[in-house]
Amino acid sequence: MKPGMRKLSIYLFIVAALLVAAIPSVAGAQTPPPDTAIPAPSPVLIHLGRTPVVELFDGGGGLPYLGSPTSYNAGDWEPALRKFHDSGVYDTELTEIDKLAEKAVLRSVHKGDFRSHKGRFHKGHGRAHAAHFKGRKLALVLDIDETSLSNYDAINADNFTFGPNSQAEATNETGKAIPSTLELFNLAKQNGVAVFFITGRRENTRAHTESNLTREGYVGWQQLFLKPDASTETTVQYKSGARAAIEGQGYRIVANVGDQYSDLAGGHEDIGFKLANPFYFLP
Repeated sequence: MKPGMRKLSIYLFIVAALLVAAIPSVAGAQTPPPDTAIPAPSPVLIHLGRTPVVELFDGGGGLPYLGSPTSYNAGDWEPALRKFHDSGVYDTELTEIDKLAEKAVLRSVHKGDFRSHKGRFHKGHGRAHAAHFKGRKLALVLDIDETSLSNYDAINADNFTFGPNSQAEATNETGKAIPSTLELFNLAKQNGVAVFFITGRRENTRAHTESNLTREGYVGWQQLFLKPDASTETTVQYKSGARAAIEGQGYRIVANVGDQYSDLAGGHEDIGFKLANPFYFLP
């Protein structure tokens, strides 16, 4: 088997193991839902180019699953989206994927970055030293909006349009920590994995963005990438370039978490994790 194929096979084997661990077995299920019931989405593996990405299956190109027991059309989205958020379904879906990302990070630390070799991991005096594998430091990349911080209050106030509240969410420091992502952030730090933020927010919002992250409990990240004010790059070009720059600092990105496919496409990560976001789409 060629080295590249062997590497891909190892990645897919580990991802499959993560998915199997996350999904209850049929034999262990107590009462299966009737054939007429629509099951809640479960984790699936897709690919963006060469990057494996774990997300929740939500019906492909159809309207997203919103946890509603009744039918809804595109024109019904405002009440359906509010129920999706307020009922706890949204938080549940975010947590499910963030927990899989936690497993991927820990596997990288303790088993050597999805491989059979042992990585190096040391703790000392209550603070984790940098985790390494074959001389490269390990890194986690997080998007900010609807990944690390929720701007739902602004989104809801604008009736799910890109209105004035959403346009000012960075300068107004609207964001509230997404609990499961904050847990992932802290777990990575505690295990010696450096955390980088890559956001599509512009550089002129840096002070407000740093203030908002810190206020919500994100303390001790390695670096925050914001898009240059004059940049005309696409999101994929900018974010994949930022990940390449992280690799240039001697890191291996073991997991990349975002709510948009454009957060994850373009390579320079071992695996991506796609969080639910039915509120907006960004190419």
